[in-house]
Amino acid sequence: MKTYEEYKVSGVKWLGKVPKHWKICRFKDFMSLQTQTSLSENKIGLENIECATGKFIETNSEFEGNGIAFDVGDVIYGKLRPYLKKVWLSTFNGNAVGDFFVFRAKNTNSASYIRYVMLSDGFTKEADGSTFGTKMPRVSSNFIMSMRYFLPPPFEQQAIANYLDAKTEKMDQMIAKAEKKIEYLGELKQSLITRAVTRGLNPNAPLKASGVKWIGKVPEHWKIMPFKYYGKLYKGLTFSKADLTATGVPVISYGQIHSKENKSVRFFEEGIRFIPRELAKNGDSALVKQGDFIFADTSEDLKGCGNCVYNDTTNPIYAGYHTIIYKTRERDCKYLAYLFRSNVWRSQIRCRVSGIKVYSITQGIMSQVNILLPPMSEQKEISTYLDIKCSKIDHIIATQKKKIAYLQELKQSLITNVVTGKIKVS
Repeated sequence: MKTYEEYKVSGVKWLGKVPKHWKICRFKDFMSLQTQTSLSENKIGLENIECATGKFIETNSEFEGNGIAFDVGDVIYGKLRPYLKKVWLSTFNGNAVGDFFVFRAKNTNSASYIRYVMLSDGFTKEADGSTFGTKMPRVSSNFIMSMRYFLPPPFEQQAIANYLDAKTEKMDQMIAKAEKKIEYLGELKQSLITRAVTRGLNPNAPLKASGVKWIGKVPEHWKIMPFKYYGKLYKGLTFSKADLTATGVPVISYGQIHSKENKSVRFFEEGIRFIPRELAKNGDSALVKQGDFIFADTSEDLKGCGNCVYNDTTNPIYAGYHTIIYKTRERDCKYLAYLFRSNVWRSQIRCRVSGIKVYSITQGIMSQVNILLPPMSEQKEISTYLDIKCSKIDHIIATQKKKIAYLQELKQSLITNVVTGKIKVS
């Protein structure tokens, strides 16, 4: 990588030394904050849900209230702490409804370059350090506009932006390819699980009509049983997040059940939290033993309806807030854990839940679903088979995730080094 011939001390901590010819200024000197509201019907809206995904997506929804009008080439910046790295160079005219700032490059300065500066690590740390507010911390526009920076000439800004466009596009394509592979592997895993838990491992096994829509045909010797007949349902302990402590009685609540790290077919040790022992007093019904399950009783999306933790260990643990316990007949229910992961089984729950922003999964809903039961020897064969197959897929997925993390880190490092002058692009 090339560097500049001469540097000078900037006096700005997040910049360090900068190229000698870059000029000191404040952000307000090369960009302006747009404040004009827009209620025009032909304006396209943006709201925080788009920002939260990391992408700004055109939406045809009608919005109530004022938004800030933006034009093609404006820089849209998410001002809430979780969204400080969500910076978008607008490709259409629209209406920023929600927690956004709209910035516009002044004179001949490059908006694309400004976007990269605002994506750099140093800028983000400065903005994050200035955030205020308790529930929804945010950065102020005054703070951003008053920040000091050393600006290259407009022609150099554009050269830097063009260079970063080309380099980051290649990295983004590699990231997208890895993400697509992860998506494919996830679908393959779901397909393997579904096939095994509904048809078994013997492709020549005689089949019978199940009479249940979500199942279709099943092996003749398998049983179809109401969920409630194979175990009993109980409610988790009643306490709040504020009651959690560093040590005490181990619990798992709905938040940990919905964690991406929870695989649902083995004990989720990383999800353990603790509460004072007195809060578990008289809570024997909430104690989850080997072979039992803890279901989340709420979900923010349909996909999460049916998420659970399976205790395949001899260590008992308490089910926490917003949970439903399923205490089973057997101690080895690994097959059921895989069954509960399948979308076909979860469809029974998803078609019955209600809610708008949060879906509620009740004991009443859980008691209405059915389960498929092969003989115990066959259950163990199926779970062993899926353990092996899913482990291989999980390993490949983990490798792809590491690749994505490396590329994202490389991309971020490149942006930061270029916009602070540590790397010369031409």
